[in-house]
Amino acid sequence: MNDIDFDLARAELANARRDARAITSWPAARVPSDLAEAYRLQAAVASALGATSGWKVAAVTPAQRQSLGVPVPIAGPLLAPWMHDARAAAPTLSAAGFIAPKLECEFAFELIRDLPERAAGAKPYTRSEVEAAIGHLRIGIEVCDSRLPADMSTLLQLADGFNNGAYIVGPASADWNHVDYATQEIVLRAVIDGKRTELARGSGQPILQGDPVGAVLLLANAQPPGYGGLRAGQFVTTGSCTGAVAVPGACAVEADFGALGMVRLRFE
Repeated sequence: MNDIDFDLARAELANARRDARAITSWPAARVPSDLAEAYRLQAAVASALGATSGWKVAAVTPAQRQSLGVPVPIAGPLLAPWMHDARAAAPTLSAAGFIAPKLECEFAFELIRDLPERAAGAKPYTRSEVEAAIGHLRIGIEVCDSRLPADMSTLLQLADGFNNGAYIVGPASADWNHVDYATQEIVLRAVIDGKRTELARGSGQPILQGDPVGAVLLLANAQPPGYGGLRAGQFVTTGSCTGAVAVPGACAVEADFGALGMVRLRFE
């Protein structure tokens, strides 16, 4: 796209995110033409909105990449203004801050070392290098939300942060490399007027057959350009373990990860 369309696209996506506003139409001239342009637009939008606190990874299997029409794993930024720490208390989110929010229970990993982007043709990161950069497992809930009209291209969704609305980071575990992710049961519940209702149930099995650390490795070797690499202190969240479930109105939400802990938030 030309410079004028690029600037208009950047402003529209940034303003829609700030205002939690649905975009009703999108000109074809402002749709990214390739992955490089999608990431360039994504980085421009992110720089206007706040610091990048982490990443959400997608397209981690060949089948997913084929479905989305991308050649490599992709990632959207988790931006600081929409990050919430739920360790001390359940954060309260306003429904007015979203368009059509959905909930996903996820495994995230907190980095304690930088993983700089490596040049094309350089030796890719090994699993041991990536594991050495992980400090903690952080269980979490992603609030998924899209500002875009239905049926927009994967590249435009990627430019818009790939449907991230907010991220709630829960308890930490330093013993992340001994978790049996494939069998770790996760139950998502809503609490309305004191009554608990199960919304979804799952495990880490959908994430590379129970290997969410493998998704971090894939991201390390397919990093979004323009961000200066993966940074210590950032989180990498590895995809939904429970599917995406619509928020059932004003309620308390509990994501029960068994022995790994609980993530709580409120919608009002």
